[in-house]
Amino acid sequence: MSRSSTGRHRLVASLAAATLALGMTACGDDDSESSDRSVTMWTFKNTHVAALEQVAAEFRTKTGISVEIEAYTPDDVFTSKIQSAAQTGDLPDVLELHAGGEDLRVGGAGLLGDLAPDFPESAMARFLPSTRSAGLVTEKRRAEQEEVKNAKVGSLFSVPFTAGTFGIVYGNREKMKAAGLDPDKPPRTWEEFVGYLRATTTADPKQGGLSLGLKVSQTGFNWIYEQLAFAYLGQAGFEALFDKDPAQGFASPEGLQTLRLYQQLTPHWIPGVSALGIDEADVAFAQGRSAFNVGGTFTLAFLSQNGMPAENLITFPIPPATGGKVSDLRLAPLALTGLSVSSQTKNRASAVKWIDHLTSPEGSGAFAKASLDLPATDLGAQAATLLGPKLAALQQYFTGPPESTYDAANRGFRPPDYDEVQVGDPLVKFSPLGETDPAATAAQLDKVLAAMWQKSG
Repeated sequence: MSRSSTGRHRLVASLAAATLALGMTACGDDDSESSDRSVTMWTFKNTHVAALEQVAAEFRTKTGISVEIEAYTPDDVFTSKIQSAAQTGDLPDVLELHAGGEDLRVGGAGLLGDLAPDFPESAMARFLPSTRSAGLVTEKRRAEQEEVKNAKVGSLFSVPFTAGTFGIVYGNREKMKAAGLDPDKPPRTWEEFVGYLRATTTADPKQGGLSLGLKVSQTGFNWIYEQLAFAYLGQAGFEALFDKDPAQGFASPEGLQTLRLYQQLTPHWIPGVSALGIDEADVAFAQGRSAFNVGGTFTLAFLSQNGMPAENLITFPIPPATGGKVSDLRLAPLALTGLSVSSQTKNRASAVKWIDHLTSPEGSGAFAKASLDLPATDLGAQAATLLGPKLAALQQYFTGPPESTYDAANRGFRPPDYDEVQVGDPLVKFSPLGETDPAATAAQLDKVLAAMWQKSG
């Protein structure tokens, strides 16, 4: 799910060495245009190339600037390509990077230009609020993250490009119809959702249940349980589950109730779900081996690539349980990828124009519609027109009042060395495996969190 600390330090060291090898001779502030008015761009996502090329064709018509797109995948190949190109001064003008991590590491090594002058606060207002600071060097980040300790506070190493969140349920409309359900009416409560699962598993016991990549144990905790618990307990009660005070933890009456709600899924998981990776679970759903699948907004593109037509899908966030604090759950988006300009570019002005166009409503909408990846640009009332109905339906879950919005990026109430796997493993043993009951699971979760707090001092 994330690079190890050791891996991050190795990457920082290699990128820093590459920067020193260049003698810091790259001129990141050179605004001169290249003679052929062209921009080069690298991405780590093959699935973005066709959509980027489509937007690039429109951009060339509009500006006369051509854009050459290249993809290097998987991630380790992309990282190696950046490292080798940095040493020879051959980085592209623009890079699409993982937001809030890779962008900071590469920027902290001196290989990215500062976009803050080009994207002042007024320009950043185009983005969804929870994504705006993903590539920003803050005092807190500089104090806590080795990668940016020498970077200037206020430096902007990327602007958000794609955004998304997890906790999205995908339903197979045909299987719902076969079970006597109306696919045009998604469940609005947890109880209705469990009822839908009961109907589809009754109609098709082997292929009518719920899929999720539980081989990565934290997915059940992060993608279902947290949203369910947040909606039932409200923000304060949800955060109290992770507090040092065990009286408000998972073994509290409220905490136990959230586990009982989650336990209602146990009869409805598809066979062998605990052995499925994330991609494997998505493929199982696309192939008709489950009626419902939990993923993120970003899962839509993967399902489409694996043969699941969008018109056969219904989407909705994890529904809130009746009687809880939140009745209309919303999900704050995370910046997934960002756009950066290389510090080596000799064509900065055109590179910035390309980034500006890609993140404009027109450019981001066209890209999203072609790629099925949601933009970080807030399209507001234009969403349905620019994105089409399926993507617009997903983006609508991003906006709502703060008290009803689950924000996966809000980690401040957890132990400093919070380990997702250590809380994910007990939940898998609880459901789907059924090896423990709510009380035993709560006691184990409280024990794990107490150890994390003790370790942090």
